[in-house]
Parts: sequence; C-alpha cells; structure tokens
Amino acid sequence: MPMMSPKSARATFADLTANCALPLDPDVLLRTDLLHHHGHTVIGDAALRGYKYKGRWRYDERDVRRAGRALAELPINLDDLAEIHLPEYRDHIGLEEWARPDWRRQLVTWMFNAARHKAFQEDRPYDENWDSWKEIGDNGLPGGLTMTEFIQARSNDSHMQNIAGTKPRRLLSWSGEHWLLPRAYADLLDRWERLEDDLVNQARICSSCGTKGPLWAWRTPTANGYITLCPPCSGTAYQTYQGHLHGVLYESLRRTMRADDYLCRLCAQSRAFTWDHCHDHGYVRGPLCASCNTFEGKGVRFLLREGSVLHLLECRGCLEQKTLPRRFRIAVIREHVEATERHGRCRHRPYTQGLEHVHDVHRFSLRCHQSSWTKDVTATEAADVVRAFVEKALAAARRAD
Repeated sequence: MPMMSPKSARATFADLTANCALPLDPDVLLRTDLLHHHGHTVIGDAALRGYKYKGRWRYDERDVRRAGRALAELPINLDDLAEIHLPEYRDHIGLEEWARPDWRRQLVTWMFNAARHKAFQEDRPYDENWDSWKEIGDNGLPGGLTMTEFIQARSNDSHMQNIAGTKPRRLLSWSGEHWLLPRAYADLLDRWERLEDDLVNQARICSSCGTKGPLWAWRTPTANGYITLCPPCSGTAYQTYQGHLHGVLYESLRRTMRADDYLCRLCAQSRAFTWDHCHDHGYVRGPLCASCNTFEGKGVRFLLREGSVLHLLECRGCLEQKTLPRRFRIAVIREHVEATERHGRCRHRPYTQGLEHVHDVHRFSLRCHQSSWTKDVTATEAADVVRAFVEKALAAARRAD
C-alpha cells in the first residue's frame, strides 16, 4: 500500500485539483486531529482513511489521487443554480444535533456568528436592542453584514470556512428572495452529509461487542489509530489506575511503565494515552486518554468537570500547598472576580475584557451592561482565592466519601 504523509497528500491533492471549478481547501488533509471522530478525512464525497504508522499519520496515495481526480472532473455549471433553503438560526443546540453533519445549518451559523462579531467590534450598546444583530437585511444576511464581510469573516481560520474540503461562501449568492448555489455543488454537499453521517454512526459502535455508544465518547487511541471500545470492554482490556504513582516525579518514570496499559483516570471509559503530570511541580497525576488530556487545556471549562480538581491535586506539590497549576489559577481568580464584582447597583454579572500583570498584581478589565472598570487582585489575595477553591473541593470530596 503506497502511503503518503499529510503534507505530501496535500501537495498531491492540490496539484490534481488546480483547475477545479470549486473553491477547495487542501489544508483539510493536514487536520489529523479530526481523525479522532471517525478515522477519515472527507473531501467532497470521498472518505480518505487515516493510517497510523510509527506514531505518524499517513494516507493511502491511491485514495488521495482518487479523491483529487473526482473533484477535478466534477461537472460544475456555475450558471445552473439551485435554491438553498436555510434553517432558522438558533442560539443553542444540543451536542448530538451540533455534531450531525448539516451544511445548511453550518452556513446559517457562520452568518450569525459574523453578525454578532460585527456588533461587538462596533461596540453596540448591550441593552434591550442588542438582539438587533439577528435581523435579516435586504441582502439575506443578518446584522447589517455585507457579502464581502461574510466571505472574509474568520478568513484566517481555514477550518471556519470549510465544509467537505470546500469553501461554499465564495459560490453562495442571493437572488433577492433565496440563497443560491450551483446545483451540482449543492448535490455534492448533500452526498458529503450522508457519507459523514454514516462514518460518525459507524464510529459509535464498540469494535468488541457491537454496542452503540454516545458520540465520540468511546474513541480510544492505539498505536495504529483510533478504535471504539465501550467502558465494559475497555475495563476488561485495560487496568484501572490505583494511584500508585502519587508523589512520583514524571522524569523518573521507567519506560516500561506504559500509560496505555490503563484506563483513563478521568473518564474511566477510554484507553489512556499519556501520563499526565504537573508542569509546575513535575509530579505524576495519572493516565489520561487523548480527549481528556486535550480538554485539560480548556481552563475554567475543565475545572467545572466532575473530578477535575481532585485530578489536578494528585500532584503532591499542589496538594501540599493548597494550590493549582499556574495556568488554572487565573481561571479561578477570573471566575471569582466576575462572580463577586458589580458596578454600583447593576445586578448583571460582568465579563473580563482584558488582563494585565502589573507589579505582581492581576488587573482585570471588566464590563457590564452599563460601564467598564478595572479590578486589582494582589498576589496574596489571589493565593487566598485559589486556596479557598481547593479547600472547598477537598471538603466536598470528604463529604462524598
């Protein structure tokens, strides 16, 4: 099987599709982090399986060339347009619906995200008329957006412009009543939806017992890529971590002590990927799967997850000092400031616009519906806030026991 690196695959695909009528994004082949979802990169209506060899992702060269030729030869008549009926915008949708491939909903989301960002950039008053950015204009776009602004929105983030390895904003047009796309292109995106949906559903099935599980939760990294294992099958295949490395320095771990022999300490559902450790003190905290290890970098969002604070306190240094790693302290202090600070009699919770460090003082720039101001938190006050947060978590754990 002739294998290619993602970089080589991108170059080959770009060469094959140089004269394609569709605006393509070959960089999608470099997004190997997305292989976690179902093990494939879907371009157009072709699924390119990712293979892992010696810790590096590869594509089958035949798949890359087949996908490139299919798109290059796709008959596209840019004058044969089809009406695109887009769904209504909703502020909040559940994970299952959000993850379901739906290119029409994605276009709507992009439109309203761009309109909301424009409202923030123009510093519009945050009052009862704030939702005016949702109003649709004569050009079909919300919030006074121009088509140029919509096309250029988030242009530095290619994955925010991309559906099925293509860039639909550039071919979208407004008739005065309906949105239009070339008919053959809309049909291609419909085929992408069905293919992506099939791959997502297949990736939810445990490869051992055949049970269908929640979205992405059972995906487990291995030396050859990702597999799907339900918690019972994972529990049978891998050991449960018993905390035997508490107080052990990460640098002193022997190479024979493999993290992937264990279940993830946090989710207890997936095979562990790495030994998580405190970068401030160097102590091992426990084995984590790739998903939980990535989520740990989400700051306050990670701290809200059940068991996360106790996991961080598996570091002996953090536990003894009643503190958290440096990158989490700011999240705790920011949450405390936003929860306790108010401007005059305003009852609305402020949000942080900026943060500076001035002579060991954290200076938060806050804003509410009525005003903007700053709040200084000294190093001593910051340590007290973090200590109180840690002690509260430890007390809750003792009560649970």
